[in-house]
Amino acid sequence: MNKYRMLCAAMFITVGASLFSCTGTQEPVGNTSASASVDKRQVSYILESTTKDSFDLPYPAVVGGMPLQEALAARATGREFSNKPLSDQQISDILWSANGVNRKESLMRTAPSARNFQEIDIYLFVKSGIYKYDAVRNYLFLVKAGDHRREAGNAAFFKTAPVALVYAADFERMEYDQAAKDFYSATDVGFVSQNVYLYCASNKLSTCVCGYIDRESLRLRVGALNGKVLLTQAIGYPVGAE
Repeated sequence: MNKYRMLCAAMFITVGASLFSCTGTQEPVGNTSASASVDKRQVSYILESTTKDSFDLPYPAVVGGMPLQEALAARATGREFSNKPLSDQQISDILWSANGVNRKESLMRTAPSARNFQEIDIYLFVKSGIYKYDAVRNYLFLVKAGDHRREAGNAAFFKTAPVALVYAADFERMEYDQAAKDFYSATDVGFVSQNVYLYCASNKLSTCVCGYIDRESLRLRVGALNGKVLLTQAIGYPVGAE
């Protein structure tokens, strides 16, 4: 009888230990759930459907993508866009690639600028409104509510492309004469727009940079009163993309 009780006790201890072990292995499920919530945030489409005074962008993806040589080989201009929306995560990645902060200690950017004046501002045109990109805080601030994409360029495809970027130079940040401001800001915006081209090539998106725009109308529309609108850039999926 004693042997039977001892055997039962041993089995109880073994089963209990097994259950404890299984319970321990379940802890990561909570982490998985947390990851799932992050994933849901990454594939959200808040900017497509909701106008917000400010928007905290998802953390940009800074790893992965296509190897540089392949992205250069795939880089192209596309002028036909699907109306399929881009996710908030994609928009965050595009803006960071364009001119985001890639060295937090010094607040240096993904695109160079003359004497580090960082004079190029990016305005995001989406269905819900116009937003100004704050690279340091990875934030968007509302400039104007409503769909103004068709005003971002004179080409017809701006009506369809889900995202348009408007690049403006803030001349007050530049300690140059006007001729030098014009020259260097034009140079710097080329770096920014090329970064977007490479991101789009790496992620199978279409893009087209445009100089055929109403600069004065756009300058007033986005409130860039201290400088000049230089270029705009339409971004989206190519026609036929699923």
